[in-house]
Amino acid sequence: MKYLLTVILTFVFFNWALSQTIYFSDDFEDGNLDGWVQGTQGDWAASADSPISGNYSLKHNLSDTTAHSSIRHAITGLDVTAGITSWRFNVKTGNFDPSSARKFLILIMVHDSTNVNGYAVGIDVGGESDSLTLWRITESLQDSLIIQTNFDWLPNTTAGIEVTRDAAGVWELKYDVNGGFDHLVAAGTGFDDTYTAANYFGVTYYFKTSSAGLFWLDDILVQDGKRVYAHSKAFLQGPFDADTMATTLAANNYLPTTQPFGASPWNYDGRETVTNVSADVVDWVLVQLRTGTDSASTVATRAAFINKNGNIVDTDGSSPVSFSGIDSGNYYIVLRHRNHLAIMSAAALTLSAGSSLYDFSSAQSQAYGSNPMVELNSGLFGMYTGDANANGQIQNDDKNSYWKVQVGAAGYRSADFNLNGQVQNDDKNTYWKANVGLGTQVSF
Repeated sequence: MKYLLTVILTFVFFNWALSQTIYFSDDFEDGNLDGWVQGTQGDWAASADSPISGNYSLKHNLSDTTAHSSIRHAITGLDVTAGITSWRFNVKTGNFDPSSARKFLILIMVHDSTNVNGYAVGIDVGGESDSLTLWRITESLQDSLIIQTNFDWLPNTTAGIEVTRDAAGVWELKYDVNGGFDHLVAAGTGFDDTYTAANYFGVTYYFKTSSAGLFWLDDILVQDGKRVYAHSKAFLQGPFDADTMATTLAANNYLPTTQPFGASPWNYDGRETVTNVSADVVDWVLVQLRTGTDSASTVATRAAFINKNGNIVDTDGSSPVSFSGIDSGNYYIVLRHRNHLAIMSAAALTLSAGSSLYDFSSAQSQAYGSNPMVELNSGLFGMYTGDANANGQIQNDDKNSYWKVQVGAAGYRSADFNLNGQVQNDDKNTYWKANVGLGTQVSF
């Protein structure tokens, strides 16, 4: 991990010197805490005791006491309103169960060392549970929850954490449950632009006697980030009516608050979770970026929402879907749904932090393949419905193995082809019968 960080820094300095700036980095391999200011001297150390990686990590240095400890480092030259900012770091905790008295806050962006206003990543920040969360902090107290993950922080956990913020205040949170940053899982996005001062990076650790000394931090890197937006629009055939889509699932509280694509055939391990689903949301969709038309060229995947006007939006319910850590470039956009046939942009699109809207619905030729969408109204197109098992084909088993089993049931059902929260005869007669025999032209 330390070797990887060295490679990253070398690459940045020599190849991206004109475009990317590092504002702060520390892997503690020098064995000291130069530049760090401790709340109480001696509470922290650059320690060789069970480091996260390499020979040293920042480690809480107390034992047999109950209190809280803080440490901070100044950051200069960072203007978060000028572009995209990325924070990365590794965190490890010892053999204790987190609680309101045993928790940590990584203060990624604060304006002052006292009466802190800014933003923090941590666990049990607002007593919301042991899940990893991103909060706005006002006057040193939790103020507003921005992103809540379903990653439950357990005893003896090591995790790599990445946070990005764009110039407008859209945040994204990712984590790697194995430590490091090789297998980062997207946890969703949120918006907050209340504070923009970024003068300090720091840590506050709350501990009881049993957890004193059982906290480590390592591989900190604060730098200019990368992000592209997949700003797209599409319609689903099932809930479509006139020029909009019904939001019946949201109105009846049938939509899950955690992305529904973890099982086969999607096998997506993202942890996008929301506290509440916006009233404008029709359903979840899975958005992919590919460099080619084959599934092997997929470089990024995100769960997102499709709104009643067709806009594909991030988990905040309004922003275009963002992918942090992705270079600007040419990508195909793929949209997948749990019972509608997937579509892909007809060509690779130039995506960046300022991507323009790509409207699948405006023409049949907007999607890849031959007649890949159904004509909903004159000149308006959408994704075919009827694929209950999401295998990319509308077949007899969608009726026999799914619709027949679910008919009469209510809720979030795969055979509810019109997304009205009920599996009824019209799901079979109006939708499945009309589309049986069709298949997606997008490879999985």
